[in-house]
Amino acid sequence: MAVNGMEIKKIISSFKQLPYLFVGTGLSMRYSDAPSWDDLLFKIWSCMNDGAENRFKKFKQGVIYELKNSNPEYSDDVIKYHANPRIASRLEKQFNDLYYNDDTFEARIFSEEVQKEIIDNSYNPFKTYAALIAKELSIDSERNESEELKVLIDNKDKIAGVITTNYDNILSEIFSDFNVIIGQKDVLLSNVSNIYEIYKIHGCCTNPNSLVFTEQDYKNFEEKLKYLSAKLLTILAEHPIIFIGYGIGDKNILNIFEEIAFCLNDKELEKTKDNFILISPAFGGEECIQSKILKFKDKSIYMTEIILEDYSSLYKELGSIKSTMPIKLIRQMQDMVTNYIYSTEVKNNILFGSVDSPDIEDDKVALFIGPKDTVSQIGFDSFGIMDIIEDILFDNKPFIKNEKLITHTFKNIRSTSGGTLLPIYKYIKELDFSMENVPENYNIIRSYADVAPNPTEEKSIDENGNITCLQDIIDCYPDHMPKQFANIKYYGNIIDTEELGDYLRDNFKNGTFIEKNRLSAFKRLTALYDFKKYRY
Repeated sequence: MAVNGMEIKKIISSFKQLPYLFVGTGLSMRYSDAPSWDDLLFKIWSCMNDGAENRFKKFKQGVIYELKNSNPEYSDDVIKYHANPRIASRLEKQFNDLYYNDDTFEARIFSEEVQKEIIDNSYNPFKTYAALIAKELSIDSERNESEELKVLIDNKDKIAGVITTNYDNILSEIFSDFNVIIGQKDVLLSNVSNIYEIYKIHGCCTNPNSLVFTEQDYKNFEEKLKYLSAKLLTILAEHPIIFIGYGIGDKNILNIFEEIAFCLNDKELEKTKDNFILISPAFGGEECIQSKILKFKDKSIYMTEIILEDYSSLYKELGSIKSTMPIKLIRQMQDMVTNYIYSTEVKNNILFGSVDSPDIEDDKVALFIGPKDTVSQIGFDSFGIMDIIEDILFDNKPFIKNEKLITHTFKNIRSTSGGTLLPIYKYIKELDFSMENVPENYNIIRSYADVAPNPTEEKSIDENGNITCLQDIIDCYPDHMPKQFANIKYYGNIIDTEELGDYLRDNFKNGTFIEKNRLSAFKRLTALYDFKKYRY
């Protein structure tokens, strides 16, 4: 009996965020000629020994015999998990001994180009051979299952990222726009808030030394597993996880699940059944959806298992997830914003309008992403007087330096706030804009008389000869900003320009001019600073 597509859709539609895929060898085996663990080890063994399969099986059974005798408490799955890395370690010694001591073996196994890469990059010869096997793998379009991938590729932007223990490049073929991060160390150093990335936690065939393959490799990996699990928890907190290509008893994921189980309380663990989805092949049997429980001492992890013959029904339902924009554009925007946040340099490709007003609510803030020249056409409607004031004081908005600011933005400000003095001189000077082309109805400072105190403010003016600089005004009226503003206007012609600039910048950063409800006066003083500093 086939699983109803509506049942899968119900599970997928419950996702609050884009899901991650956690991918094992089974996916590569489904869509390519990828070998199983056993087949890979046999292929390596065969290049050094008589290819009789029975001899290899006897060699493998000897390793399993050792493990069972020394670890009688191990289950069959745990024995298999430990057996393959131990076999790999034995093969590694034999392979590398031959490589370094038998020139004919080296020449038979590797091309001259690969031999040079091993020497130049200090690659492990054994792992290089394993990497070459993995590197040869690609999607087999002749397989019936490959039709499923067309659906997955069409919906790849509905996947937030991929975590995998696979060495090959099959996933890079499917998710061609995703960035690849190789090895446990680089994964730990990566920013998990990033999306559209492939985390290859067991290494990649493009870097042989990164492969987690031998007994010692797995020991090193498991020693750092707590850190990796903690990293993955930050992903799990935000995203559902779909496991593909693993069996329910696979120790690769059981080890990670165990670490996660001991990091969460019982209430948090019960919620995981909505976030952990295991996809298993039906192998011609019955399709179904069922609950699974993994027990670790007194802890349990819950998950939903979907058993399918045709995975395209799952991939198709991913399309019902609402996503935002193309992967390349999201990655570019992500990188731009990240660089903007962490850099101390002014960037010309991030444009922010003023969002400081208390009148701006969430549903009134919009995001525009597109060519900068498009922003130059439509964006100048969004710039307000506070954007201009900030640029006058801090010179931090290079993107607004455009003639449209003078001809368009200032015109809008003039229409809505006729009494506002326009700080226009910075842009006239930097754009080499002729004063003759400035509209006559623009309210700008043409002399110090245009910024003189009003009749109410005149009552606060100190005319006793105590004022020779701006600091004198602050000293006279340390706790009275209206009187400071009034005297700055009156003594504008003698106040040092940069002293005035520092004063305004400090007040802007502290928000003092807004707190004291003196925004109008602050605007006039900024226009005065602009006049003093930039007028011809």
